[in-house]
Amino acid sequence: MSFFNSISIRIPLAFIGGILYGLLTYAIVLTLNFPAQIAIGAGLLVFFLYLGSRLLVLFSGIDTPYYSKERKGSPYENTAFYQTAQWVGKFYHYHDAVLFAFLVILAIVFVISLIIDGIENRPFGQTIQDLWNKLTPLS
Repeated sequence: MSFFNSISIRIPLAFIGGILYGLLTYAIVLTLNFPAQIAIGAGLLVFFLYLGSRLLVLFSGIDTPYYSKERKGSPYENTAFYQTAQWVGKFYHYHDAVLFAFLVILAIVFVISLIIDGIENRPFGQTIQDLWNKLTPLS
């Protein structure tokens, strides 16, 4: 069993991902000028749906691309639940791979911007701030 296939790693990652997606949903709903109560409700709904689906795939006992205990056969094979678990497992597997690649690219961009700031004797974060100012529309 590899490091990332460990259940002791997958459970905290499910909680962290649920919190982050819940906060993202909360921010998006507030940005759309909905009341704060709706934003809180939407954030909590996304948190519980995300966490619940990840934990369901983890504890279902079905080997999926997302989490595998490397055992042979399942009493659920050829059932709708088994097929759905396979689909969700594949989705989360690819989702995590794309998210990891995105975060690596983002980290590299930030490190390069810090190096540029250091070479040009500018305050750290100035390059990112300049880029952010160019990308945001004028108010």
